[in-house]
Amino acid sequence: MRLINIILFLLFFSTVTAQKWNSEAGLIKPYTAEITASSGKNTNYINDQNPNTYWESGNPLPNAYISQNWNNLFLNYELFRINSKNTSAAFDGNTNTKASFNFGKTEISFKHPQKLLYLSVKADIKDTLHISIITSENKKVKLYYTPAENYQIKSYALPKEINAKNIILSSKKNFDIFELGALSHLPQEFVQLDLGKEQNIGWITTRQLNVSVRKITVLSSTDGNNWKKVLDLNPKAIPLLQIPLKIPFKARYIKLVYNLPFDNYVKARLWEFNIYGPFGPYGAPPPARQSKFTYAKTFGINTIWGWGYNVYSDLLKSGTGPGFFNKVAHQLRTYHRLDWDMKTPQNPPDFNTMAEGKGTPAEYWLNWDREYKNWIKYGFNIDVTLTFKQDNFPDSLWKDPVAESETYGKRFGNHFYNRQHLVQTIEIGNEPWNYNLDVYRKVLLGMSKGIKSVCNATVLPCAIQAWNPEDDNNNYINKYIHQKNALYLDGLNTHIYSYVFKENGIRVAVNPEDPRSEVWSMANLYRFRNINMPGKSIYVTEFGYDSNGGKEDCTHSECVSEINQAAYGIRMALILWRLGAEKLYWYYFANVQYSSFLHNRSGLCGSYATGFAPKQSFFAFEELLRVLGSYHFKDIIVENHQVYAYLFENMNTKEYLIIAWRPTSENTETEKWVQIPFTETVKGSGNLIQNRKTDYFLKNGDLNVKLSGLPVYFKINH
Repeated sequence: MRLINIILFLLFFSTVTAQKWNSEAGLIKPYTAEITASSGKNTNYINDQNPNTYWESGNPLPNAYISQNWNNLFLNYELFRINSKNTSAAFDGNTNTKASFNFGKTEISFKHPQKLLYLSVKADIKDTLHISIITSENKKVKLYYTPAENYQIKSYALPKEINAKNIILSSKKNFDIFELGALSHLPQEFVQLDLGKEQNIGWITTRQLNVSVRKITVLSSTDGNNWKKVLDLNPKAIPLLQIPLKIPFKARYIKLVYNLPFDNYVKARLWEFNIYGPFGPYGAPPPARQSKFTYAKTFGINTIWGWGYNVYSDLLKSGTGPGFFNKVAHQLRTYHRLDWDMKTPQNPPDFNTMAEGKGTPAEYWLNWDREYKNWIKYGFNIDVTLTFKQDNFPDSLWKDPVAESETYGKRFGNHFYNRQHLVQTIEIGNEPWNYNLDVYRKVLLGMSKGIKSVCNATVLPCAIQAWNPEDDNNNYINKYIHQKNALYLDGLNTHIYSYVFKENGIRVAVNPEDPRSEVWSMANLYRFRNINMPGKSIYVTEFGYDSNGGKEDCTHSECVSEINQAAYGIRMALILWRLGAEKLYWYYFANVQYSSFLHNRSGLCGSYATGFAPKQSFFAFEELLRVLGSYHFKDIIVENHQVYAYLFENMNTKEYLIIAWRPTSENTETEKWVQIPFTETVKGSGNLIQNRKTDYFLKNGDLNVKLSGLPVYFKINH
């Protein structure tokens, strides 16, 4: 058997090394663009993928606007005429050239009345220059420029919007005008992106934080001349925002127009702006494929040694701990702490000695076998994540990371998989994202090699993602996995939570169907896997929502309601399954017994302090296991903004099931009639979260259902 394994590995090794490794295979990059700006510098910062650098414009006021034809009305010669000759120097945007005027009256006439908000004059006069603005209502606004102001640019903020027909300049003596400038709108700056050709645009990412800017408008154009409004951006929005557009469109040019106040020295900023196709940085979702396992063998929950009781779980009362949570799942993922096994990698544990009750080098009392065997007694399959991070097992402890981790991997795999048959999956690290990257990569190589040299356990890396190289968690895939240390891996591992930032910088949870939800980043892992690790599995080892319930509050910004935790939780599980997750584990089995903050309220129950009081999500997943446990995911029936409906099949009985819901983001319990393409006979139905009747009827090849955001199932003939 060992010889066969070696031969198979050599075949795999030769295949992997022959293929070209693409470390960015999962990325969907924004469209490349040539960027121009009205003024300022560092336009390259606009799309450098770093939201902490920025382009900054010049300041139109007090005087720079005079030389800008998009701002200065008098640089648009088609809009006016003047009754004096040789006056172009007064309207050329250059405040150092001048035109001479004879005393008396000089009239500037607009071909159509122009709105005036602001006027600037630089002159050399011998007597007061009178400036009279004649409005379309034949009213007169009088302004003055005196000899004491000669050679100065004097600006006038007009008392109200004026629709001007004429401007009359008059003086008792000859006078020179260096420049006359006017604003018919708020002073503007702009950024323009040229995509090189027409592209299908459906998504932008932007950070446009400004203090004083009044308005930012995004425009699109196919030719650079005719522009259409796309949307307005909030100038004071703080974070990098993901903005899917409701209606994708084709364009070559995108322009951001900034409206600034009538204040001196105000500038515009743009920190980041990128343009994507309809699916944004996630790209198109992968096609649906039939699942490898049944739901019962796919869905699991995260737990820890002792199930929150801080004693071996075989000491717990019947119906508690594993005897309680096996109602909702048959798969378990647990955090197996490396610092409980050894104090240093130079003194690795002897797990056989541990099993005899003699503990580990780090904890004299510890016997993992005792705990894991009790979980198996209650029908669980076990995935262990070998956890280590800087605060409990710092990277400085490793002196020879490859060799030391290989020794540990051999001992762990030989004992927990081969000898005791306690675990099926071994993850090398949970979220060691603050570890020295070189050390982690070596540990991953050594430990995975050690495990695979002695057993056939499924081996996974730590949790990573393949869509965002600049993620604040420092968990981008190519930092952790390369061609060499991927040789011994059986798949990829990710943690997915459905959070987005609001414009005020506060993070909130959103429904899983939201196009901004990281649920859809499964597509990036799928692409990375297909290019670099074809045939390998994708595990989602953490997902979930925080909520109140279980006799405990939830007050931090990412909280959802108890009913939404149940609804979103089931919907997210089914979507992840449809997206190709081979296993998926809810985080967490119960609330953590502390105050409300992120992940402490993600349990299916309250904490130990409440006696693990169940939430609605507990009962929802219990019902889902009862209804769907023996079924495989089969196919998508419909997946759009109005309704999601998936088809499931019991491979043994050839029975079929549909689960459907509306992808609500609010008013989850509100029902509306929707249509699902359907021709089969319904044999029974039920609501997975609430005991309520589902109204439906068949008509013209459609199943008409009164549906809410609470998933409903239909047993059917197919």
